[in-house]
Amino acid sequence: MITQETRCRSGHYVAALVPMEEAGRVEYHLLVFHYGYEIYEETEPSLEEAIRTAKAYLSCQSDQELDS
Repeated sequence: MITQETRCRSGHYVAALVPMEEAGRVEYHLLVFHYGYEIYEETEPSLEEAIRTAKAYLSCQSDQELDS
């Protein structure tokens, strides 16, 4: 499992990338948590895509706070 995190005024966000093997291939399950609650879920075909998606989601949360 790989984790990424960001801290914003609205709290702490954690993204967890979990490898899941299915039918002989590995996919990456992305879960994002805020205050311990799951707020986003996605499955990506590669680790690179999963990392990119997690970074984009966490960056978007930070950007939204800067705009408000």
